[in-house]
Amino acid sequence: QVIPGYAPEDNLDYIKVVPDPYIVHSDYNETEYKRKIRFTRLPQTCTITIFTISGEKVRELSHNSSIDGNAWWDLRSYNNQEVAPGLYIYVVEAGKNKKIGKFAIIR
Repeated sequence: QVIPGYAPEDNLDYIKVVPDPYIVHSDYNETEYKRKIRFTRLPQTCTITIFTISGEKVRELSHNSSIDGNAWWDLRSYNNQEVAPGLYIYVVEAGKNKKIGKFAIIR
């Protein structure tokens, strides 16, 4: 989606996490390969760091794309374990700009 007068590098306020909350379904056809959260409206180059609510670093994602403002996270930690339900904090850093937000995972 193009937002008139919006330069992603200058303003990180439009970044969103979808879906929020993420609801883990118990149906049999949801596989570990389908479980993803999307960060939208990202600047071309940025780093997304995900933390637990207690401040423990869960994962870091690098985004670098001039044509796609989305980054996907598979809900897995550094050691490839599925993360627990709860509230998570994300930090998007692009140059000197930083955006801090939160999202929930519900089982």
